[in-house]
Amino acid sequence: MGHNVGVIDAPARPARARRARALLARSIDDAQLARPVTALLSLVVLCVMILGGSLLPVPYVIERPGPAIDVLGEYEDEEILVIDGAETHPTEGALMMTTVSVDGGPGFRVTPVEVVAAWFDRSKTVLPKEVVFPEGRTREQTTLANTAAMSSSQQGAVAVALDELGIEYRDVVMIAGVLTDGAAEGTLEGGDVIVSVGGESAGGVDGYQRLIEAVPDGEPIPMTVRRDGEELALQVPTAPVDGAPRMGVILAPGHEFPMDVEISVGDIGGPSAGMIFSLSVYDELTPGALTGGHDIAGTGTIAADGAVGPIGGIRQKMVGASETGAEFFLAPSKNCDEAVGHVPDELDVVAVSTFEDALTATETIADTGSTEGLPTCEDVTTR
Repeated sequence: MGHNVGVIDAPARPARARRARALLARSIDDAQLARPVTALLSLVVLCVMILGGSLLPVPYVIERPGPAIDVLGEYEDEEILVIDGAETHPTEGALMMTTVSVDGGPGFRVTPVEVVAAWFDRSKTVLPKEVVFPEGRTREQTTLANTAAMSSSQQGAVAVALDELGIEYRDVVMIAGVLTDGAAEGTLEGGDVIVSVGGESAGGVDGYQRLIEAVPDGEPIPMTVRRDGEELALQVPTAPVDGAPRMGVILAPGHEFPMDVEISVGDIGGPSAGMIFSLSVYDELTPGALTGGHDIAGTGTIAADGAVGPIGGIRQKMVGASETGAEFFLAPSKNCDEAVGHVPDELDVVAVSTFEDALTATETIADTGSTEGLPTCEDVTTR
């Protein structure tokens, strides 16, 4: 009997063990299934976060090489330098203004991916946004400021060239730029010379600003301007901006020349082509080719006394000049610290501080085909 009882009770233990093993197996299978699903979901979330972060705008701008443009030639199918009312002379070679393209700024953006890539590209520079575009300035205001700077630069450049040639001209106050959609758009134009405000004339920008501010708020400003040789009596509307009436224009010192000089470079703005503009005007007003047929690029602002001032993006401008085929480059002496060690192999760079320096360098290159004996950026930085 005892043996039979043993036979009857024995199967119960294997059945419970089988159920336990089955439960354990299902738990393991469920856990193994859950791990890939959780991992996949985590990967998807991580990818979305990375992608989203890579597309977020960051407070930086990226400077990269822009085109080098021959001022003696054409840009966008239009002759850049046109002089009427004076004898001009054929020339050859090239005098190239250099530019920088900026990614970012008002109305545009760059992403973290672009910034990181630019850090590893020697032809690009990453800068805090506010260094290039002051905080609070709109895209339209930035465009206006650049247009006005270019207009003033061209005026100053022509004046310096005429000073070198002993040709007289008259100082005036002009409308350097008109804000798109500003109150004065359609009434005033860039290049208008101010003759009077409210019937009164002034000797400079500050004087005309005081006359403008004296007009009662909300009333149009009575202004006489000279445009294309004709005097126009205008009523210039204003609109409130930051609580004060504004025309939406920039006034700047300018000049009236004994000849008509037009420099057209599309929507390129800024003052940094001043030196090259001066050389180009001088070249066309004097016999022979100033460059001797060579392709010479350069950059630098020009002051009334002929001083060549520093600019931004010198490294990018040298790269752009080299890529366009320039043989020589005229660089402001005050930019030489940034230029040393970054000069493209195919480019010979000369340091200049004045228009006279630039003229001497160009004439030397024309005569010898080299920069031997001219100051280099290495010479300037080791003094």
